[in-house]
Amino acid sequence: MDMQTILKTNPVIAATEQDRLGEAMASRACAILLMYGKLTKLMEEAETIRQSSKPIFLHTDLMNGLSNDKEAFRFLSTYIQPTGIVTTKGPMIRAAKKEGMLTIQRVFLIDSTSLSTTIKNVLENQPDAIEIMPGIAPSIISYIKEHLSQPIILGGLIWNMEQVNEALKGGADAVSLSKSEMWNHMTV
Repeated sequence: MDMQTILKTNPVIAATEQDRLGEAMASRACAILLMYGKLTKLMEEAETIRQSSKPIFLHTDLMNGLSNDKEAFRFLSTYIQPTGIVTTKGPMIRAAKKEGMLTIQRVFLIDSTSLSTTIKNVLENQPDAIEIMPGIAPSIISYIKEHLSQPIILGGLIWNMEQVNEALKGGADAVSLSKSEMWNHMTV
């Protein structure tokens, strides 16, 4: 499975914490971005994650009990088997890819310097997709698409369907949302 295929089913990604994993799995979202978890609970839910019909991406920067090193990704690919990971760290993108996981590089755009740095880092790390924060800035997508070929996911501060539609019209391939009442919306 690749990112383009995942994102074509529905451009809404459920961004959630572990206590709402079941709700996210039951939603119409195309994938789940699991944030703010604990490794011990992740081990308890490993079978659920492995058996999920929905792709699950772990935000490894926000997982308690999990260090960001190559061994952590070997552990995840062996025992948890998520579809992939989300991280802000380039070396972790490369380590996860070596373990066969899909990767989403989360970036924060705050000025033109961060935009230039993002393009350089993505070209170097080659993640499968890029999550741009904040998600309420779709006007920059066309510029990024001129320089990078990865799917673009917007996330952060997206609170209503108008913002979702604006992001998609601006060229985003998907949006990640923590508002569960929006996970079941389908957009075309």
